[in-house]
Amino acid sequence: MKLIGEGTLTVLFFKVYDVRLLADSKPFSWENKFQLEFEYRRTIKKENVIESTIKELHLQPTISEKDIDAWRTHLSQSIEPVQEGTRAEVAWNPKGQITFHYEGSQPTVVLDEKFARAFLNIWLGENSSQPKLRDQLLGEQGKD
Repeated sequence: MKLIGEGTLTVLFFKVYDVRLLADSKPFSWENKFQLEFEYRRTIKKENVIESTIKELHLQPTISEKDIDAWRTHLSQSIEPVQEGTRAEVAWNPKGQITFHYEGSQPTVVLDEKFARAFLNIWLGENSSQPKLRDQLLGEQGKD
């Protein structure tokens, strides 16, 4: 896989994680396999990751409360607590599936394309709450 871009999520001056976007080919496309690789810089409880994810999903205009309620099971099955230094990846397959993998544990595959796209759009979508990080991941920093 080829590196598309990378950046660091910082919240209130705290570095939360470093993230890299890798894909089968450049430029980034949903038509290709890709993955986000995370290295956490903080310890975060599973419940906090899930609640932060739900807040981010609410920012997407095409996602309803009914969708989010249905996806809570996916999140509880896929998300794990992390320690400083934990590595994790979230991989997209253009067949509409997403795979969550934390080092030292078995991968979790979710076969729900709408969920997969919504989850990955937290970082890659136009409504990301972190547009600078999105631009860095997509290799677009410095573009107007």
